[in-house]
Amino acid sequence: MKYMKKLILNLSCLISLFSLSVNATANNEQRRQEIYQTVESFLSQQLIAKDDEKIEITVNRIDSRIKIQPCATPLTVALAGKSKLVRNTTVQVKCGPQWKMYVPARIKRLQKLVVASQNIAAGTLLSNTNLVIAYHDVLTLRGSSIDAIDIISGSKIKRYVAQGQAITNNLVCLVCKGDPVTIFARAGSLTIKSVGVAQKDGSLGQNIAVRNTSSKRIVQAMVVAVGEVEIKLNYKKD
Repeated sequence: MKYMKKLILNLSCLISLFSLSVNATANNEQRRQEIYQTVESFLSQQLIAKDDEKIEITVNRIDSRIKIQPCATPLTVALAGKSKLVRNTTVQVKCGPQWKMYVPARIKRLQKLVVASQNIAAGTLLSNTNLVIAYHDVLTLRGSSIDAIDIISGSKIKRYVAQGQAITNNLVCLVCKGDPVTIFARAGSLTIKSVGVAQKDGSLGQNIAVRNTSSKRIVQAMVVAVGEVEIKLNYKKD
């Protein structure tokens, strides 16, 4: 009989300890969730989405082994140190003078851009058959983005591009070295049209050397479209 009483007492103690452990774990998880929501809300308020833009925020998970003490006051948040609102950032979360922690987060700014709909080999002509408009994270781009296929349709890709990769100006030559080009020399309302040969690759808005086929002179001209360059002439009105 004494043995049974002792066994029941021990079992009761174990159940109580288990219940306390479960409650502590649940409370800790609740505090972590509160921190996640606070960080996400803070970043959402700092980031203003532009037209046709989506913003995605992913807050890194806090190690479950870290015990978070209860906070009697509202949590305060701020960007940590020299952190900025870039792709990877860190937010400082404070509970008054009691404790503070640093929570990393990842930000995505998704905009509708021209991306490769398939793998594209270097030298391939770009068109609707290998390009598509899709949301892409602009914070990962190296180079100026392109938001309309017709801007670069008929141009060539300069190097291999994988499916799903955004097409940027530095990946495209609207005018490629050795290509024939149309030269537009403009002075006010006057436009003189001639032909030439590109001496180097050029992307939109870039100045390149072009050899005029008629005069054989090499001139500097700005790439304005696929196969087209423009020269701005000084024009003085009488």
